[in-house]
Amino acid sequence: MLKKFLIWLIKNIIILLLITLIFSTVALDVPSLVKEMFKDIFSYASPETQKEVIGKLTGVCSGLDKNNSTEESSLPVNLSRIGSLCKDYNSNKTNDREFFFNVIGSAVPDNFGLPNSNAMEKYYAAMNFLNSSKIIYFTIIAVLLLALYLLAGTLNAFLVILSSICFSMGMLILIPYIAVIAYDKLVGIDTTPLLETVLGSNLSLDIKAIISLVLLLLLRTYTHLVITLGIIFTAIGIGGKVYSWKLKKQSSKPKSKEGKKIKEEKAKKEKPTKEEEDEAHRHRDRSTKEILDELDEMHKKKLKEKENN
Repeated sequence: MLKKFLIWLIKNIIILLLITLIFSTVALDVPSLVKEMFKDIFSYASPETQKEVIGKLTGVCSGLDKNNSTEESSLPVNLSRIGSLCKDYNSNKTNDREFFFNVIGSAVPDNFGLPNSNAMEKYYAAMNFLNSSKIIYFTIIAVLLLALYLLAGTLNAFLVILSSICFSMGMLILIPYIAVIAYDKLVGIDTTPLLETVLGSNLSLDIKAIISLVLLLLLRTYTHLVITLGIIFTAIGIGGKVYSWKLKKQSSKPKSKEGKKIKEEKAKKEKPTKEEEDEAHRHRDRSTKEILDELDEMHKKKLKEKENN
């Protein structure tokens, strides 16, 4: 019981460490994240709202053309930095989505950061530790794998446990991603209220808009590398389960053969000898006449005995 608990505990520690290591490759680059999130917000908004925001931005461009760069705008952009972007858009070098993204991107400074908080400080501290102490990190994982091997006892059992770890990691990586994709297909991610907030026409957010923002933020953590690793781990896990099934099947075959041998030996022991079979055949083959003659002879013998007495 203790052995099973230790194997379960070490397995889960290894899974936690490896998942943390994988997602640490997607460090929180705040300026890039904000720019990409605005791109997603625009893409998942309704076409009407997209046209409205582009109309606002082209209005800003018109103001720049008239040298009204000091004119106030409801959009959170620096008018002095978007002149060239307006020219590219007016000359059809960029489409609506690229124009919006570039204008918003120009408004986000490169040193933009999230407000200092305990959660963010802990996050940055953890990421710095992972990036600067990868040797210690891998050493811990190696020691845990060695302990797992000693507890498993055999190489086959160890490989089965490793495949179980890979399968769990693959599921932990892919299930949230698949769930977000399924939500988008079945319910739909709608960022229209968020884009209207950017326009300043709507300052209230509904629950669906907040959920959409969280899901888009989650999707941003899924790079091609993370998704590929999830698929590889899942494939290894499935292969390990097939291997484990074959091992169980092979281990059950000798038992069935031994069972057959035992049954054959019992059958041999219970089988009567040749003399017993001949005697049984003699008794079975006696005719009714022979039996009657034998009884008559026995009767005569009893009569003689009485006469002699």
